[in-house]
Amino acid sequence: MLYWRFFLGSVRIWLKGGKGYYSWLAFLGACILIGVLGYIEQLHGGLIRTHMRDPVSWGFYIGNFTFLVGVAAAAVVLVIPAYIYNWKPIKEIAIIGELLAVSAVVMCLLFVAADLGRPDRAWHLIPIIGHLNFPSSLLAWDVLVLNGYGALNFVIVTYMIYTAFVRKEYSKSFVTPLILISIPFAVSIHTVTAFVYNGLPARPFWNSAILAPRFLTSAFCSGPAIILVLLQLLKKLHAPRDQR
Repeated sequence: MLYWRFFLGSVRIWLKGGKGYYSWLAFLGACILIGVLGYIEQLHGGLIRTHMRDPVSWGFYIGNFTFLVGVAAAAVVLVIPAYIYNWKPIKEIAIIGELLAVSAVVMCLLFVAADLGRPDRAWHLIPIIGHLNFPSSLLAWDVLVLNGYGALNFVIVTYMIYTAFVRKEYSKSFVTPLILISIPFAVSIHTVTAFVYNGLPARPFWNSAILAPRFLTSAFCSGPAIILVLLQLLKKLHAPRDQR
């Protein structure tokens, strides 16, 4: 019963807002609808409809995918000092970083699904009933690390919000191992992205061993940067008028 109250309370908070908030939701809903219609067109016409043979179209696709992977990986920068070193000032924003990581991973998985071309054959990646082709396939690595990192962050953030909802202290013995496991996953999701780039012979600039650490450093810069921008927007839009 308490879990159901927690779910309903979360939905009520999600639906609570002013005209600007509902306008923003309507705009995002319209963007999602346009994306769904475009994806239906891709399903009917095939991957040729994406025009990803063109360097510009492909650049938009892979650039957004790489940026979102970096945003997802950057949640570790907030989570480690908040829950392992128990630094209280950053705890207030760590959950925002985790929520952003979960949403970024979901979008990354949607990029992978769009790139497959035939999502109805995705069951071939499921072990036992299919063949994941692990560890020789880069796609297998990508699917495993993205799903694993997304599941870890989802469990952590849901547990933290639930403990706040019931007004209880979170269990370090439960949270700390999950955070420690999420650290190599955070490194892996961006490292695998660099390996995907390394496999493109038409881009010799990316055939470098330094690409993976370069991706990681850029992720730990771009991720916190977008979180800072998001927090500034939240402060400006939701702070009392005398504090703006």
